[in-house]
Amino acid sequence: MKKTLVLLALAVLASCANSIPNNQDDICDILDENPKWVGSLMSAKKKWNADPSTVMAIIRQESSFDSNAAPDREKILGFIPWKRPTTAKGYSQAIEGTWEQYQKETGQNRAKRSSFDNSVDFIGWYLSKASSVKIRNYEVDKLYLAYHEGYGGYKRRSYTEKDWLLDIAKKVKYNAVRYERQIKSCPLKEKKSFWDIF
Repeated sequence: MKKTLVLLALAVLASCANSIPNNQDDICDILDENPKWVGSLMSAKKKWNADPSTVMAIIRQESSFDSNAAPDREKILGFIPWKRPTTAKGYSQAIEGTWEQYQKETGQNRAKRSSFDNSVDFIGWYLSKASSVKIRNYEVDKLYLAYHEGYGGYKRRSYTEKDWLLDIAKKVKYNAVRYERQIKSCPLKEKKSFWDIF
């Protein structure tokens, strides 16, 4: 009986867990696999005016939709695992300091970087500050550079000598444009609550 209950509990947990999308090139497929993500994206759009396609392109680049993503550990003598180079973690790969700033400014004290909903809200919050450096919503490559380098780094143009980063920013923009086109064939719709039926 105990074994049955344990297996049942594991099955329930597995069904609630978000899965890493198999086809990350298609936002419709991604959201089919993880339908609860739609609400998070629509909420960030309403709250922060964050385009779902941009948010998803950033998450894809940062973590490949892996809630437990983190930088590889450094190695001592080439093979002994050591500390990680940064505190980046979760879907958004937010570092501790910036995440704490987000929690303080939004009152989301229990927010976790491993939560898709919290990560999407974090990205929306962060991108909402782009007007301070005169970046517009459709300039996804510039948004990504500011996301990666911080707004201070972006103002200092710290990315100019990082050809690899400029290439990644173009890739993020490409994925955002592709996602935006794909969304037209699977428009994001909020689920009706029980009370909306009456």
